Amino acid sequence: MDSIDIARIAEIESLSIDHLVKESLSQEFRFVERLIREYRSGFNCFDNPGEILLVASDRGRAIAIGGLNRDPYFNDPKVGRLRHLYVESVWRRQGIGSLLVDRLILEAAKYYQLLTLRTDTPAADKFYRELGFKTHPNWEHTTHHLQLGEKKYYPLSLN
Repeated sequence: MDSIDIARIAEIESLSIDHLVKESLSQEFRFVERLIREYRSGFNCFDNPGEILLVASDRGRAIAIGGLNRDPYFNDPKVGRLRHLYVESVWRRQGIGSLLVDRLILEAAKYYQLLTLRTDTPAADKFYRELGFKTHPNWEHTTHHLQLGEKKYYPLSLN
């Protein structure tokens, strides 16, 4: 773990993550490919206030990626969303995902009171619950959430 570096991505083109895209597609996860496509098209560059895209690397080789946006489903600037978290298979269950999410939570706490995400796998459900994310109350487009402020925060409306 001493060789693991987590850094903000300023330009996705300079980063070699094709192996993560290929592996994720082989596992029927399309969100990494979507992240790259949306970034390159300018649709989502993680460059607005309260947004960040991080990569975890081992000796300069990308092994995980994940981002933070304002939640696009809530009409509320106090709600952030974890996006497109993916850890290369050989690095899973070694704490890389937790390190990446911890860093994203620290960033989110600067801007948001509530952090949301959506996942559909039992392994990811377990992972996020172990990190303190809750599943209730339940909102459309959201499977898990984490309170970031001292008070409980419930968004008022969906878009």
